[in-house]
Amino acid sequence: MKESKFLERIERMDKLIQRRRTGRAEDLARRLDISTRSVFNMLRIMKEDFNAPIVFDRGLNTYRYKTEGSIVAAFVAKEKT
Repeated sequence: MKESKFLERIERMDKLIQRRRTGRAEDLARRLDISTRSVFNMLRIMKEDFNAPIVFDRGLNTYRYKTEGSIVAAFVAKEKT
């Protein structure tokens, strides 16, 4: 998978997780047009590499962050001193 496509999917997952609108892994896979296995792999990467505190909320039937926040993957210019 190209890195840009991967980051685009991470951003989409992040927005859905923030809004608590992912549904189950199977629902999320359909929304992102990827396999359920890919959803689990991406969730693992988000948790391990981005330290995202993602949990599945059985009451809401969706993934959510334990702490409010978001994943940011962008270029940030260094301030001139």
